[in-house]
Amino acid sequence: MNLTNTQFVFQSKTKSVLIGGMVLGALCLILTFIGDDEYHTRFWSNYLHNTVFFTGIAFTSMFFLSAQITAFAGWNSLVKRVWESMSQFMMVGLVLVAVLVIGVWGHIHHLYHWNTPGITDPNSPIYDHIIDGKSGFLNARWYTLGTLGFLAVWFFWSFKLRQASIAQDTDETPSLDYYKKQRKWAASFLPLGGFLSTVFIWQSVMSIDPHWYSTMFAWYSMISMWLGGLSMTVMLIIYLKSQGYLEYVTRDHLHDIGKYLFGISVFWTYLWFDQFMLIWYANNGEETIYFKERMNHYPVLFWGNLLLNFVTPFLILMRNDTKRKFGTMFFVAVIVFFGHWWDYFYMIKPGARIAAHEAKEISEGKVKTHEATSLEKAAAEPKMTTTEAHSDATATATPAAEGEAAAHHEDAAAHAAAPAETQEAPAQGEAAHAGNEHGEDVHGEDMHDEAAHAGTEHGEDVHGEEHGHEGDKSFKAGFTLPGFLELGTLIGFLSLFLFFFFNKLSSASLVPWKDPYLEESKHHETGALINTEVEESHGHDDHH
Repeated sequence: MNLTNTQFVFQSKTKSVLIGGMVLGALCLILTFIGDDEYHTRFWSNYLHNTVFFTGIAFTSMFFLSAQITAFAGWNSLVKRVWESMSQFMMVGLVLVAVLVIGVWGHIHHLYHWNTPGITDPNSPIYDHIIDGKSGFLNARWYTLGTLGFLAVWFFWSFKLRQASIAQDTDETPSLDYYKKQRKWAASFLPLGGFLSTVFIWQSVMSIDPHWYSTMFAWYSMISMWLGGLSMTVMLIIYLKSQGYLEYVTRDHLHDIGKYLFGISVFWTYLWFDQFMLIWYANNGEETIYFKERMNHYPVLFWGNLLLNFVTPFLILMRNDTKRKFGTMFFVAVIVFFGHWWDYFYMIKPGARIAAHEAKEISEGKVKTHEATSLEKAAAEPKMTTTEAHSDATATATPAAEGEAAAHHEDAAAHAAAPAETQEAPAQGEAAHAGNEHGEDVHGEDMHDEAAHAGTEHGEDVHGEEHGHEGDKSFKAGFTLPGFLELGTLIGFLSLFLFFFFNKLSSASLVPWKDPYLEESKHHETGALINTEVEESHGHDDHH
C-alpha cells in the first residue's frame, strides 16, 4: 500500500475554491443586508439558519462517533477520523453563535419576539401573558447558557476525544490507555449531548415561535441535523476516495452508512408525522397554528420537506444494492443534505417573518395590551361544537334591519365618546383575541387591523385568509422559498465548513494505526457478495 495516501494533503487549489465559496457567501449576506427590511430579517434568519445547521452537523458527528465507541463498534475505525474532523467545526460554531448572543443582548436583531423590551411587563401596552409565563426560560441569560455555554461544553469534549485519538497513533500502551480515554470521553458525552441538545434547539430555533411548543421538536430537529451529518459523511468519503485516499474504506463501509441514512430518514418521517398528527388531532390552538401557518402560506416548503427528506431517499435506498453504488449514494446524499437544510429553512423562516411583522406593529403603536384575565376567561369557557357555533353565528347575523342600524349608530357614538387609546383598541379587539386565542378565525371583516393583531396570539389572520395582512403572507423571496441569495449563503457556509474540515483532516493520519478495532474494520463485510474493490483491498492488506 502507498503510505502517502494515509495522510491527507490540503492542496492550494482546493483552498482557493473554498475561499472563493466563502467570498460568495459573504457577498450574498451583504446583499441580503442591504436590500432587507428595517430589521434585516432576511439577513439574520439566513445567518441563524446556516449557523445552527452546520454547527448541528458538527455536534451530531461527535454524538454519532461517541455512540459507536461506547457500543464497541469496530466497523467504523477507518472512518472515524472523518467524524472527528467534522466535530471540530464546533469551534467555529462558537464564534458564529456568539454573534447571535450579542444580538440578543444588544437587541440588534428581532428574530425572537420574546426578547422585545416590555413584552413581559404587565404594565406595558405590549404585554404578552403567554410569553411572560415562559420568561423564566425565554430570556437573554438562558439563551446565552443554552446556546453558547452548552456548545462550549460539547466542543471541549470533542477536542479531548480527538486529542486522545491522535495521541493513540504514537503513544498507545499495551494496556490501551488512550483507547480507554476515548471511551470515557465518548460515554460521558452521550448524556451531555442528548439532554443539553434539547435546550440548545429550544432556545435557538423553537423560541422563534414563542407561543408554540412541541415535546417532539428536539427529537425532530436533532435527527434532521444528524441526517445532514450522515449525508455529508457519504459525500466526503466518496470525494476522498476519488482523490486516492481511504483505500481501506470499501463499499461495505459505505453500505453501512447508507443503511443509517435510509433508516434514520424513515425515523425522521415518523417524528414529522408524530409531531404533526398529534398536534393537529388535538386541535390545540397554540400548537396547531404552527402547522396552519405553514400549510396555508408555505405549501411548497411544507410538502417539499416530505418529498426531499422521505420520498426520495426511501424509494432510492430501499434497494439493497443502491447503498453500494458510489454514484447513487452521492446523488442521494446531495438530496438529503439539501433537504434537511430546506427543513431548517422551513422551521425558521415563517416564524422569523412573523416576529419581524410584530416588531413593526409594535414600533407603529398598533399592538395593545393582551389582557390575561380576558384570555383566562375565554380559555375557561367550554368550547362550542361546530354546529353550535354555526347556529350562534346564524342567530347573530339575522337581526331586523332597523336593529342593525341602531346597533351600528350606538357603536359609532360610543366610539366617538371614548378616549383616544380606547379607540385604537376597541372592545371588538378583546372579543377577537378571546375568539382567536387558539388560532380560530374571527369573521368581523370591518375590524381595524390593530384589533385584528390584538385578536391573534401569533400574528395569524383573524379575518380569514383573504383579508387582514395580505402583504405579510404574499410570496417573498428568501421566506416563501429560498432565493439565490440563500443558495449563495449556503455555499459560503458549506465552504467554511469544508475549509475547516480539510484543515483538521490534514493534521493527523487518516488511518488510526493503533486502534484495537483496525483489523476488524479493514476486513469488514456486510454479508453481500464480495465485489472487486473488496478483494483488491484485502490483497493490499495481505501485502502490507
